[in-house]
Amino acid sequence: MRRKTGYTAAVLGLALTVTIAAGGCGKKDYKYSFRTAGIEALKQGNYDNAVEAFDQAIKLSKGLVGKFDVDVLKYRAEAEYLAGDYSSAADTYGILIKVDEERPEYLNLRSVSRAGAGDLNGAIEDYKRSAELDKEKKAPGRMKALLAAGAAMEKDGAASDAMSLYEEALSDGEESAQLYNRMGLCKMAVEDWDGAAEYFKKGLLTTDSSEVPELLFNQAVAEERKGEFKTALDLMQQYVSVHGSDEEAEREITFLKTR
Repeated sequence: MRRKTGYTAAVLGLALTVTIAAGGCGKKDYKYSFRTAGIEALKQGNYDNAVEAFDQAIKLSKGLVGKFDVDVLKYRAEAEYLAGDYSSAADTYGILIKVDEERPEYLNLRSVSRAGAGDLNGAIEDYKRSAELDKEKKAPGRMKALLAAGAAMEKDGAASDAMSLYEEALSDGEESAQLYNRMGLCKMAVEDWDGAAEYFKKGLLTTDSSEVPELLFNQAVAEERKGEFKTALDLMQQYVSVHGSDEEAEREITFLKTR
């Protein structure tokens, strides 16, 4: 039984044409038009077009970095990340850190981007630096950065190091279904089935447990590895009842019914 591992050019041109035609002349107006077009492209999922528009807005700004540029850079970083260009997103968050202070939220978002780009050390470094600055542990993206850095460590074969990171966050008051799921997976990586089952159970008791459907599946896997076949079958059937059937779950139910 396996475990489940659980953050158009035409449209762009039209938006610019309409905005510029209605709004007037001058490069100052153009930069706002490009920002508006970029935001619209971002909303519609046209991430590459959004990045192009935001680049044009920044080029037309030409001057000391101000509120407008910071605003556009935030949008550009989001578009780059959603486009899957994690290295560029990390670079843009790096620019924001230089021009708009070393804010915990920028560090968190760069951590997530660096993890996506495969920069394990950078992701961990940013997460830990953000934790130092964010004394109240409330900066946006904190949990996302923790999970991204930890998952990168797990993927790199350092599950024990990831577990230490998760345990430290838990002791600091961090809690989420996804965090407990990752901790359970780390325990499964070292074949600690009892420990894994306990973390999955804790995850199912959190307020956001519905956002992590694999918790039930993974708990069933842990119970099966413990030899608790009836419990595993009950959990797997509950998983199918709550989240719907899939080929893997049905295969496991068939297997468990024979035990």
